[in-house]
Amino acid sequence: MPNQNKIQTKSNYFIKTPSIKGWLKNTKNSFLILLRLIKFHYPLTLIRYQVVAFLAHTLIYPLMRLSLGKVKAASICTSFLRARSSIIFSLPSPLKSKIAMHQIDPVLYEEIYLKNIYFHEIIKEGMNIVDVGANIGAYTILAAEKVGKDGKVIAIEPEPRNYEQLLENIKLNNFQNVIPKNIALTDHEGFEKLSLSPYSGKHTILFEEDKIGSIEVPVKTLDNLLEELNLKNVDIIKIDTEGAEIPVLKGAKKILNANPNLKIIVAAEHYPGEVKEVCKFLNEKGFKTKVFSKDTVMTV
Repeated sequence: MPNQNKIQTKSNYFIKTPSIKGWLKNTKNSFLILLRLIKFHYPLTLIRYQVVAFLAHTLIYPLMRLSLGKVKAASICTSFLRARSSIIFSLPSPLKSKIAMHQIDPVLYEEIYLKNIYFHEIIKEGMNIVDVGANIGAYTILAAEKVGKDGKVIAIEPEPRNYEQLLENIKLNNFQNVIPKNIALTDHEGFEKLSLSPYSGKHTILFEEDKIGSIEVPVKTLDNLLEELNLKNVDIIKIDTEGAEIPVLKGAKKILNANPNLKIIVAAEHYPGEVKEVCKFLNEKGFKTKVFSKDTVMTV
């Protein structure tokens, strides 16, 4: 069995000094995010974090990259942000749950809680939901509160650090209706290489560009996982797996056939043509689809 904890870092990585133009662009984008957080009255904890992130991305990282290289600089800055941004805050009203974040992503907060790209209004009490690519549990926590004690949320996250914080957020809210799984989903069983990113939401089993290392992770099909859990009825499947959405769907043919009214929400923004591929696959399975902003595909 492969060593699941062995990290394989890249060797002979070509160190290239970032261009002034690229640095100025990143600085501008990070500053605009900070202004948006202030303008729209985001939680103070998120604003404080963005100040730290602004300094890390625009000052600390470039200086370290010049002397240490891209890989080490990215790793150090990630650790710096994690160590200085461990906070707990409440989800937006009327939700009552809390979430802890060690490396806050204001975009994640905005997309899930404010822009509602996963349509949390369709979540009803008693539903069974599968969160594929749960990350630290931002959507999982929201879903677990709304389905209540009679529903279930299956939260799937392969990356160990994200998974640890997912468990922390489940414990923080004392949820008994969440089943976490430290695996990746695809169209077969076994093990795969998970390429690691400096950014907690960008780990992937498909792409290797701009990654800082890799680990071996167990993989399953959704059909086999739900069979193991003896869960036959599913109401919502949310999928965001950094490009592996089609393999995940291919491994869920039984559950798709058995649940014709299933709501499937897919983040299909990871490569050109992914939206068309996802729609074509689901249409061939008898589902009608609609494409929303941020290249989100949902069955309707």
